[in-house]
Amino acid sequence: MCAGIVGALAFAEPALAQQRLGAVGGVVKDSGGIALSNVEVMVIRSGRSVRTDSAGHFMLGSVPAGHTDIGFRRVAFEPVIVSLEIPTDDTTDVEVRLGGITQLLPAVIVNDHVTRSKVMEQFEARRKTGAGYFVTRADIERRRPNTLSEYMRMVPGVRIMMLDNGRSALRFARNPRGNCPPQYFVDGIPASNFDIDEVLPGDVEGVELYAGSAGVPPQFNRFFGTSICGTILIWTRIPGKENDKS
Repeated sequence: MCAGIVGALAFAEPALAQQRLGAVGGVVKDSGGIALSNVEVMVIRSGRSVRTDSAGHFMLGSVPAGHTDIGFRRVAFEPVIVSLEIPTDDTTDVEVRLGGITQLLPAVIVNDHVTRSKVMEQFEARRKTGAGYFVTRADIERRRPNTLSEYMRMVPGVRIMMLDNGRSALRFARNPRGNCPPQYFVDGIPASNFDIDEVLPGDVEGVELYAGSAGVPPQFNRFFGTSICGTILIWTRIPGKENDKS
């Protein structure tokens, strides 16, 4: 009987150890010290994540105590992974700064108003061909969705599914592979491990959706070798035109 109790305690100890949790809180800023909203803050091992608020603050609870890697990611910024020692039943405060990504495709460099306007002229030219499905700034202003996935639910041939980590994912319904993630480009830059809600609707100038290889501009069809799962091009707002409703 005594041996049975000892054995039960021996099995209970690892279970208790697994339940030792802490928390991580803090603020995320850019290299100039400006607070960044909508930054994904993720526990690398488990995939649990939250996003920073409008002031750049976040609180990530139920983080395993001990050595833990926390990832920070936002569109147009270099992702950062911070290794922390998380104490049990306590909160670790951090301040993280993200630097901008400078790698851009030569064909679609968008570092000034003139070039960006030319990019959107190309967007409009492709829209007139009838290949693919296009979402304009005016469409977004008209619907005022809280997230891009909310808007995409209305797009023919698109379905929005919920992943195990609670994030929304876009898939093209016509694809025979089912859960087949499309390739993404944001302002011409390939974006891996990306989902549609990583860009806020208020930051979007236009979106192009191609269910297959037909109609995909060739400069966006050479990086992954295939567009069988579909291709999505997201163009962000032109700097200085945040209040332009056209």
